[in-house]
Amino acid sequence: MADDRDDRILIRSRWGTNDYVFNFRNPVACVVFVGLGLLVFGLLYASNHRSTPQWEEGELRSAVKGATAELSEEAQFGPGIPGYGEVLQSRIAKHGPHSESPHSSEHDAGVVAALASPQPEHDYFGESVEEADYTVTADGTDTALCLTVTALANKYGYSSVSFSIRNGSCPAT
Repeated sequence: MADDRDDRILIRSRWGTNDYVFNFRNPVACVVFVGLGLLVFGLLYASNHRSTPQWEEGELRSAVKGATAELSEEAQFGPGIPGYGEVLQSRIAKHGPHSESPHSSEHDAGVVAALASPQPEHDYFGESVEEADYTVTADGTDTALCLTVTALANKYGYSSVSFSIRNGSCPAT
């Protein structure tokens, strides 16, 4: 004879507590249990895989101009330093329209500054001119900007850093 507990979705625990647990002998309880598991998994996935903010052409140009003005004024970093592309990306993202969004730190808000020329050598003991080209793009726009960075380096760091911006991707050299 079937137990009357078989037709209920929730039953009292048999472990001596007064808690209610799913009755896995009931097919509806199994479907509800699996559905709740999928819902929790979907919410966790969605919270960790947010979409990257989308840029517009004018926003990218404005952010690049703001970032290059700031970097030129500071003159702390130059293209001869490894990882200069990441410095550009983070500064452009900081000057972009999505800098206050919760995704802005994630991959620098969809900004990419790719080195399009050979990496210049930094002379740590003398004076030199470092020059490199970076192609700057952002998610949501087909716009590409060619950013040429020219820096005057000396043994104490950089005396000046200047930028020129052209439309389109930089030619690969």
